[in-house]
Amino acid sequence: MMSERRRARQREDLLAMMRENASRAVMLHQTIAERFGLNSTDIKCLDLARDEPALTAGRLAELTGMSTSAITAVLDRLERRGFVERRRDPADRRKVIVVATGEHVRRNAEVFARLAAEIGAVLDDYDEEQLATFLAIGRRVNAAARAFTGTLTREKDHPDDDAAGRPRRG
Repeated sequence: MMSERRRARQREDLLAMMRENASRAVMLHQTIAERFGLNSTDIKCLDLARDEPALTAGRLAELTGMSTSAITAVLDRLERRGFVERRRDPADRRKVIVVATGEHVRRNAEVFARLAAEIGAVLDDYDEEQLATFLAIGRRVNAAARAFTGTLTREKDHPDDDAAGRPRRG
């Protein structure tokens, strides 16, 4: 059985590794975005939205925690570069749906194939059970990050509220 001190140290090491991984991912995506005259926020918005059916600017704002006006500017940049199109919803002509064109996938295929090969070589060192554990941990960490982003967004909307949403007394 692992000692409490060793477990605490491993947790600290894991958190440090995840922070470094996130920083490296941000830098990678910024480098990729710059190839298209975009910024990393634009590209990550596109990535977050890729699996959303009937995506609207409001839904993208909800997914990202960004304001609708900021999302409009992101969508304008993505549309100018040919990465998204805005289309009227056939079921409700008042609604505008954002559709990814697939252009970013096509233009980045070679870069991500090289990255996948590098990461694949690392993953090849682990057995099926280890990979399943890593995948489960990653999914739970992503879900926690998604929930925490929502919490921070709500706090941003009401910065003077406490954690329970009540106005702070001051």
